[in-house]
Amino acid sequence: MNGPFMKGIKRLIYEPLMHFLLIGAALFLLFGLTQEKVDDAPNLIVVSPSQMDQLAAQFKRNRLRSPSNSEMTALVESYVRNEVYYREALALGLDRNDPQVKQRMRLKLEFLLEDLTAEEPPGDELLNEFMQQNEERFFIQPQVSFQQLYLNPDKRADFDADAKRILKQLQQGEAVATLGDATMLPYELTQASQYEISRSFGEDFATDVVKLPVGDWSGPIYSKLGVHLVRVSKHTAGYLPELAQVRDQVERDYMAQRRQQLKDMAYEKLREGYEVVVEGATTQKDAGAEFTGGAVAATQAAEVAQK
Repeated sequence: MNGPFMKGIKRLIYEPLMHFLLIGAALFLLFGLTQEKVDDAPNLIVVSPSQMDQLAAQFKRNRLRSPSNSEMTALVESYVRNEVYYREALALGLDRNDPQVKQRMRLKLEFLLEDLTAEEPPGDELLNEFMQQNEERFFIQPQVSFQQLYLNPDKRADFDADAKRILKQLQQGEAVATLGDATMLPYELTQASQYEISRSFGEDFATDVVKLPVGDWSGPIYSKLGVHLVRVSKHTAGYLPELAQVRDQVERDYMAQRRQQLKDMAYEKLREGYEVVVEGATTQKDAGAEFTGGAVAATQAAEVAQK
């Protein structure tokens, strides 16, 4: 009995409609609690005991001691000064059409929405499903272990011919130390992905090396720096790891995507309360095209969440 019941509860928790209802209720409650009653007493500034505690705590964090009585009086006066300037600025409309103010307010509201949409950490079943749906994020790329011998084109008149000659010597067992030219490139890489190889040798070299057979020396392999003779000692095929190996990364990615989906849903819920008129649009079709993108994106996010 508990099994199906708990599964039903879990399904309900992740239902997008439930998130819409919770977000709407949370916003209504939050705005009701935090809305200042300035309409009834627009010139009243109340410095509450909790506000004074915050001022004292901030002072202590900065000075590593509690404020004196005179310092506390100065802190309160500074708070009142800020409040007076803030209210007068709002009354003059100085916050309007200021992109920096709008951006800061947007960021504060987005942080608030993140808190409102916070969820419990997902379980292994959900993370496994997310990992399977996003294999490209967590796939361990094929890896190669190899040694390389570098031939500098600036020191050799015919480095193609030299490469063939030295390759034959290597295949016959001659010591590597007696051949090749000095370089700052690594002589050997162990369990390196194609991307890691390309960082040192370039993309063309990396593409060719991962295709070489394991065993004897091969080449010549060209890079932007010159010619290389290469001996691959090991190939490791790419694979999708077990959840336990990458759980932290999978959980971070899942939670980031989930937060964005819920923020998009919350925005669409708030967006419903506004009518947007695009002045200067050449046609009604142009205006509609500009403002339907967000709704489409949110719908797609909701569909993803339902899956």
